[in-house]
Amino acid sequence: MIRKILAASIILLVGASLAGAQTAKVRKPVKKKPAIVKKIVKPVAPQIVKPQEPAAESVDEKLADLKEDTNKALAELKSSVDKVKSDNSDAKVSGVVFFRWQKYTQNSTTPNNFDVDRAYLDFKKKLAGNSAVRVTLDVRRLDSSLDANKKTQNLLDYLKYAYFETPVPIPSAVRLIPFDLTAKVGLQHTCWIDWADKMLNLRYISKSLVDNEGVMSSADFGLGAVGKVSLPGIPEIEYHGTLLNGTGYAKAEDDSKKYVGLRLNSTVYDGGEAGKVILGGFGHIAGINSSLSYNGSNKQVGAMLGYKHEIGTAYFEYLYGTGIAGNSLGGIVTALPGLNIFARLDQYDPNRSKASDQIDRTFYGVTYDWNKDIKLALDMQSATYGSAASSNAGKTVSAIYLHTMVTI
Repeated sequence: MIRKILAASIILLVGASLAGAQTAKVRKPVKKKPAIVKKIVKPVAPQIVKPQEPAAESVDEKLADLKEDTNKALAELKSSVDKVKSDNSDAKVSGVVFFRWQKYTQNSTTPNNFDVDRAYLDFKKKLAGNSAVRVTLDVRRLDSSLDANKKTQNLLDYLKYAYFETPVPIPSAVRLIPFDLTAKVGLQHTCWIDWADKMLNLRYISKSLVDNEGVMSSADFGLGAVGKVSLPGIPEIEYHGTLLNGTGYAKAEDDSKKYVGLRLNSTVYDGGEAGKVILGGFGHIAGINSSLSYNGSNKQVGAMLGYKHEIGTAYFEYLYGTGIAGNSLGGIVTALPGLNIFARLDQYDPNRSKASDQIDRTFYGVTYDWNKDIKLALDMQSATYGSAASSNAGKTVSAIYLHTMVTI
């Protein structure tokens, strides 16, 4: 009995051991939680940080700043200039200079010099209503006869033109013929000279006949009217009428008399490539008194016939008046591109009642268009005076010239 009890006890003990071992294999180990450690933070005393000094600016940085400032200033300047241009877009400033060298051929004691014949500064501005204003300054050497010491050296600047012009509307009900009218007030062109100068377009070499012989001034103070007349079946006619002091732009009015002039001109034939034929004429009464009497006044009439072609121009001018008569024949031909040959002959009698006082002038030479703004001319000019001429009687005076015209 005791043996059975001991055997059963041993079996139970072995079984319990085996079960405990199996249970130990299956159970997972349990991780222990880390212990929480409390850190004690000690307070840190505040530190005072001193501000750092800015680093010195480099040369490149200074140049960059300067460039930026300069560009800004230029932009502001351009803006101002553009505004001025916008405000004055209808204003025009131009000019021209006549420069020359001359050498008289008679002897070595006569002038051999360089000089400026004329210099013009021209200001034009359009106004409201298609009106316009023009102011032109002229510069030339003062005539020694006006100088008390007779040794004038300085060039004198003065007004050549200063006038206002405006279209005048003419109601069709009162117009017998179709025409337009522009009124001019102030110091302005006389009726003939400016138009005649444009025929050969060699003003920088010599004046036209009427101007060169002092028959009338090229500009004067007063009133003017310019326009065109359009009649069916005939070429358009341009007109230019003037009522002027008569003393010219260089002198003040010294009496009550006035000068009246009228020019009519037209392109009577336009053949395209065949060229154009231009005809013009003028009448001039010098010295109408306050009662409108002109019996004792000087009177002149003149005419010009011209032919213009792409290879050149030819013209004939005729002048006749109180005591005077004259004519001018001239032409210019293109020999090579930019190179032209010209010639002109003037015959003028300042007093038809006096014998042998006539003056014969010749002009000839070559011109060269350096570019659109510069023209050159090498020319010879001579004048033969009659035996009874007021100056240089019986003499021939000639000179060689180098003329230059520069357009500004």
